Amino acid sequence: MYICLCQGVTDRDIKDSIEAGAVSLSDVQVRLPVALNCGTCRDSAEALIDETLHNKAQTLGYAA
Repeated sequence: MYICLCQGVTDRDIKDSIEAGAVSLSDVQVRLPVALNCGTCRDSAEALIDETLHNKAQTLGYAA
């Protein structure tokens, strides 16, 4: 699913960035141009990042 239409960034792209070590929107933006143009996708991108990090923590057995 596309998160950022302006730059063509998908949810998979963001999840891949998190798997590569990103832990915040700023970290993801180092790798991807998400939420850098019109900003409409910012909330969706941040929600996806939070959800993905939460799921990753649960998978690793950390209390979240």
